[in-house]
Amino acid sequence: MRLKLRASIVLAVVVGLLIPVTVSSLLTLGQRETALSQSLASDHRRLTDILALGMEEPLWNLSRDAGKPLFDSVLSDERVTEVLVRDKKFGSFLTEEHPERRHGHQSVQNRDVVYNGNVIGYVTVEMDSGQLDAEVMRDRRTFVLTVAGQLLLSIVLTVALLQFRLLAPLRRLTQESARLARKQLNEPFHWQRDDELETKNHALEQDIERRAMTEKELQRHRDHLEDLVRERTAELTVAKERAEVANRAKSTFLASMSHELRTPLNAILGYAQILKRERNLSERQVTGLNTIRQSGEHLLTLITDLLDLSKIEAGKFELYINAVDLTAFLLTIADIIRIKAEQKGLLFSYYAAADMPHSVLIDEKRVRQVLLNLLGNAVKFTDHGHISLRVTALRGADGQVALTFDVEDTGVGMTRDQFETIFQPFEQVGELERRFGGTGLGLSISRQLVRMMNSDIKVDSQPGKGSRFSFELAVPIVEVDQALRPSRRRVSGYAGPVRKILIVDDVVANRQMLADLLHGLGFAVDEAGDGKEALRQMRLSTPDLVLMDIMMPVMDGLEATRQIRANPGWAGIPIIAISASATADDQRDSMTSGANAFMTKPIDQDQFLQYVGNFLNLVWDSEPLPKDASAEAPETPAFEAPPAPEMARLHELALAGNMRDIRTHAEHIATLGEQYRPFADKLSALAKSYQSKAILELVESLDGNSAEKRAP
Repeated sequence: MRLKLRASIVLAVVVGLLIPVTVSSLLTLGQRETALSQSLASDHRRLTDILALGMEEPLWNLSRDAGKPLFDSVLSDERVTEVLVRDKKFGSFLTEEHPERRHGHQSVQNRDVVYNGNVIGYVTVEMDSGQLDAEVMRDRRTFVLTVAGQLLLSIVLTVALLQFRLLAPLRRLTQESARLARKQLNEPFHWQRDDELETKNHALEQDIERRAMTEKELQRHRDHLEDLVRERTAELTVAKERAEVANRAKSTFLASMSHELRTPLNAILGYAQILKRERNLSERQVTGLNTIRQSGEHLLTLITDLLDLSKIEAGKFELYINAVDLTAFLLTIADIIRIKAEQKGLLFSYYAAADMPHSVLIDEKRVRQVLLNLLGNAVKFTDHGHISLRVTALRGADGQVALTFDVEDTGVGMTRDQFETIFQPFEQVGELERRFGGTGLGLSISRQLVRMMNSDIKVDSQPGKGSRFSFELAVPIVEVDQALRPSRRRVSGYAGPVRKILIVDDVVANRQMLADLLHGLGFAVDEAGDGKEALRQMRLSTPDLVLMDIMMPVMDGLEATRQIRANPGWAGIPIIAISASATADDQRDSMTSGANAFMTKPIDQDQFLQYVGNFLNLVWDSEPLPKDASAEAPETPAFEAPPAPEMARLHELALAGNMRDIRTHAEHIATLGEQYRPFADKLSALAKSYQSKAILELVESLDGNSAEKRAP
């Protein structure tokens, strides 16, 4: 009976446990299998879609090499058994099959490859369900083993529980009942109740309550954390949007500022170039025009550098290598710094190697940016003494030359631990009042530029004794074609009938500047203030060439250019797009609209006339440029030598290379008598152009002639 009771209870417990476990496990297995099937189908569709999109360009260009990486990437999935890419016209393009991967049933997905709205090919991806089937079988085996283990554990626990909690008390009760039946009352009956289970249950209830309270507390913290995350995410999103808006605003501001500054610079530099074409200019007028042009070009360089800020922040530097007249390039930089140095009462010296190559291949803009930054800092941090730029050249056997640039000053200097600090962005050293003259980006940008040129900036400095910055560039020597070198002749007109040019610009000063230039060369000129007025002018009188500004009210230059190209009668008229916006997008948009060439303001008149001559097939009339007195060799017979003390002082200044004091002394000599004025003017002109060697030769030759005359 005991066995029957035990078996009945065990069977009831086992059946009661087995039914819900089996049902829930089967439902879980079904859901698992459905999820795996859906995942396989989703992966199949995704791979097919990716392959169809990725094969658009390779199929269009018929380039198997371009499509092979994506093709191999799809095949790298072990579930893919076959991939086929077909061209609609030429058939099979890429195909590969892996039959050894087929372990289950296969499904196939097909997609059309569409390019510009047209179907150009097809892709087919076959995927095997072997991995899915294997995973389902593993789940089923796990289910069977789990149910069997649960069943066995349930039987063991049930039997043990029945034995100790039910059968043992019943057996004892039966024994005590039998003893009572036999009337064995000599021993009292003690029923000992075991409260361990209740104690355990009570402890379990308390533990459950504690866990529930802990879970509630954790949930409260999770909710609070999620709120914090959402709040921080919203704040970051707003901050990101603000940063993007600020970045766009900065780019828009820089582009707008560049446009607004380039527009008046176009007139300033344009008229400076036009006035230099005038005949019989005095030396003072030529010097003044050169100063205007050099200062304007320096301002233009600063404006252009502002547009590079976005590229600098993104670390996107690009080098544009071209042939550069090294001597003229360095003299221009020296002239710019000379003006800054003289404003602070400093002596500036420029030394160039005697065997300097004529032309080299460098990025003129970037090298100029580095040199002007180093020299500008030298002026900024020097209160007394001198600043020097020394350039040496070491020619190699491979057609290259190693150019070493040394910038030295007698300024405040710095300590060794500041050598690296100064190259960090937004870092400045020195006294506080000196830091307001810059952004702290100059040296950081300069080092990045020099490193892009495979070099680095070296620093040597001592506090109170000045600083020395140097870097070396290995650059190729080139022989520049004569046509690319600065011309020693200027255009004065052209042969043939009068040509008409239409100038379209909303700024009157820019139109007048170009009109003055073209009128002086013999062109007929029409003017228009916007694109709509330009089209009306062209209907009245067809020009031979159109100069089209891009940004104008009413109708901009791009739309006007498109309408001109849409008119068959005007299709052959060349158009030169001129814009104060100097971005690559502006140039691309102008050329796409139909312009034949693109120029930025301020325009380079030599390049401009070259475009005009090419488009109109002109034969230019030209005449020699007036000689620059500063570049001529000294002619001592034409000068009257000043007194010996004055010549001795001049000789000392010439040996020291003190150009500022030489010019001051030349003014003093001119006051000694009219017979000395030609010599003083010549001396001043040579000092202004930093012709130190010519000055020394002039002084020594004239001093020698005077000594011969004084000899008995």
